[in-house]
Amino acid sequence: MSKSAPSETAQEFVTALCEQACSHRAVNHPYLQKLIAGDVPDIKGAMRDFVFQYSAYTFDFIRYLTATISQLEDEGHRKSLTRNLVEESGSVYDDNAEILPTIGIELEWVNNVPHTELFRRYLEAAGAGAEYRKKTPYADEAIMWRELFYTVCSREGPCRALGAIGLGTENIVKYIYSPFIKAIENHLDISRRDRVFFDAHVALDDQHGEALTNIAIDYAAKPENRKAIKEGMLMALSIRGTFFDALEARANAMPAVQ
Repeated sequence: MSKSAPSETAQEFVTALCEQACSHRAVNHPYLQKLIAGDVPDIKGAMRDFVFQYSAYTFDFIRYLTATISQLEDEGHRKSLTRNLVEESGSVYDDNAEILPTIGIELEWVNNVPHTELFRRYLEAAGAGAEYRKKTPYADEAIMWRELFYTVCSREGPCRALGAIGLGTENIVKYIYSPFIKAIENHLDISRRDRVFFDAHVALDDQHGEALTNIAIDYAAKPENRKAIKEGMLMALSIRGTFFDALEARANAMPAVQ
């Protein structure tokens, strides 16, 4: 929907946006299906390129989250996102510690390990170690994603920030990581421990998304805030889609493996 109906509640408005985000091309990008099928000339090279280029964005996630928290006006809202910030830094709360073994994740794999280190662990296992990262540049689209996302989280007000990092990111990340995990299982010999960054986010990001969604609902109680929330969400999805378009083109241009 392009505009909220006058009688639409804040929760109805945000729920409709979440549904719109889940149906967006960036969340259902054809490149993710290509990776599952191995429908590229060099599947291992493509998947290595995928995660290395993705690191330009994901290594700065705490920066985005901190910037968003700093824009929030209500102390209760800021506190509700502190859990997310603490978990990104490596702490595992008791309730999640109980969940992890039920989904095949050992607590010792993740406890007190910052998420940047979990991602770096996967990079090493996927062949994108320190030497590879040193000699391989980031694509323009990866840099653009990182910089534009930080801009909206830090400088364009709390509504756009919540739309971007909440409705357009945390609420949809499991739908993107799940097919990537399937591609790992299909084509790479990487242990569950080494890919745990993705498994843990699929399992636990609903909590983060819920906190951000609830804050967005509070802001959407004022109809004048709704346009900015939607704009932030669509910006995040649009630049993610542009990033995936670039990765697909890069993968298609790789020499075929003989």
